[in-house]
Amino acid sequence: MGDVDTPQPGPGEVLVKSRACGICGSDLHAAQHTEDFVNTSREAGGAFKLTTFNPVVLGHEFCAEVVENGPGTEGRFKPGQLVCSVPMLTRKPPQAVGYSEHIPGGFAEYMLLSERLMIEVPNGTPATAAALTEPLAVGHHAVNMARLKGDEAALVIGAGPVGLAVITALKAHNIAPVVAADFSSGRRDFAIKQGADAVYDPAAADPFAAAELKQKEVVVFECVGVPGILDNIFMNAPADTRIVVVGVCLQTDHIRPLIAINKELSLQFVLGYSLEEFATTLRLISEGKYNVDHLVSHVVGLEQVSDTFTALKSPEQYAKVLVDPWMA
Repeated sequence: MGDVDTPQPGPGEVLVKSRACGICGSDLHAAQHTEDFVNTSREAGGAFKLTTFNPVVLGHEFCAEVVENGPGTEGRFKPGQLVCSVPMLTRKPPQAVGYSEHIPGGFAEYMLLSERLMIEVPNGTPATAAALTEPLAVGHHAVNMARLKGDEAALVIGAGPVGLAVITALKAHNIAPVVAADFSSGRRDFAIKQGADAVYDPAAADPFAAAELKQKEVVVFECVGVPGILDNIFMNAPADTRIVVVGVCLQTDHIRPLIAINKELSLQFVLGYSLEEFATTLRLISEGKYNVDHLVSHVVGLEQVSDTFTALKSPEQYAKVLVDPWMA
């Protein structure tokens, strides 16, 4: 942990206090595999925006409190209001909140947001729930991109935060059954709490052979992001399966297209969410249609962030961890 200056809002920007900020898998990748993360971001045109080896204050899954409106703002938000925002400043060039060396992310006490991207958190919605908007919007978008008809079965590979977000969205869309597969018993328990109809340990049973998936078209959501997962799905998925890739793999992967060709598999890669999907996700959280009661397993202060990053290498007991920069 270190000290940075309180940022000064530029035109159209608002100074806010970070009230809760989630630790994302990409934060762990950036901290633990910085060289791979930066190089992959550069090669991919900055898809994950971290293109520098200079110090960066991470944190892009946040709920914040308005402190001060900067020059050129419309004053739509009053001091004390809770807000969420797509993690981006509309500067030239745009700055990705949580990935920029020029502005702090949500693991800082103070940060900047662009007024035109901010959304007021509905009254009665706590900061810890609103901070889940960004990660749940990823699941929301993935399910939207799957273009489900409503009569499919879903198999979610990986029950970490991304997989749990997908399960949450699937259940809100009344998709059943939803089957989750994860080696971690703790994560399988979290998947059940989020509404999964069945969970499987791939070390003990083949989730593709699950009885719950029989007699239905299966849509697979890959939420792990490590080499070898896609090829394994190709090998085990039934013919005509649709595969939605949500997990972020930084390394070069190996797949055998002939397997997918023989089975006529469909492969859909997804990234992020739209502004409309982000706003819809916050609304669904506030209305209770997205179940967030069990998603936050831990809230830590800044002094605990480093140890928590280390602990998340073995995330048996963790669902979503939030950082409260103001926690004593």
